[in-house]
Amino acid sequence: MIDKLEILRQLDLEAENYVFPMLDNGYYYHADQKLTIFRDEKRWAILLEVLAYNNHEYNIDGITTIANVFGNCLTAKNDNSNFNFFASDNGVDTFLYDETNYVPYLNGEATSILVRDAIIPIQFDKEYYLGKGIELEFENKITPWEFLRGLIPEQSNLFWLTRQEISTKIPLDLPEFMTLNYWHHPDLAMGEKPSERETFQQLADVIVTGDKTLYKTKEIINTHWKNWPQGGAL
Repeated sequence: MIDKLEILRQLDLEAENYVFPMLDNGYYYHADQKLTIFRDEKRWAILLEVLAYNNHEYNIDGITTIANVFGNCLTAKNDNSNFNFFASDNGVDTFLYDETNYVPYLNGEATSILVRDAIIPIQFDKEYYLGKGIELEFENKITPWEFLRGLIPEQSNLFWLTRQEISTKIPLDLPEFMTLNYWHHPDLAMGEKPSERETFQQLADVIVTGDKTLYKTKEIINTHWKNWPQGGAL
């Protein structure tokens, strides 16, 4: 039988160990997120994916899908394989480096990137980004994280792990049960724990019972990148 308290204890412990995602991680500019629950009558697992840009990178490899797993049936631990890189240059370097402002930016000669096998056109139009609520930091440059946020949500699915890819950590025979793209995330930097949030208390109830209707939190959704301005600030 699945134990609710054990679910919440594990999430809190992983938060203490800096494994549970921090959406305002100082080394990553947050872009998007996804939470997937897997369960049957005895086993459970949660896959928490965060799409972000690593501020210590100056090229396409900075675009990272960080996939953390939790559960009572995991076949592998959280480790360096949690960091996944699905984007690549398409013919020319996507980003160049500004030696004056110490910031990477979109190469004006780049027209597209590859994400897996998909060709994604590059947008340079300032109005395109403003339409997505992205105010460009520089007058004549677009940073990698601004570009990445401009791909959301239309291209998000290209960056999430497939069921086969996550089967190295979550058994392939464990059914996918529920998916959230937006939720109320604990502010770990302010000392909040997952177990203290109604959202994760109710998700634990869903895992234990298999009843999705138990997830009916009134907590305000806060996963949008604008709510985590300290992300990437270090």
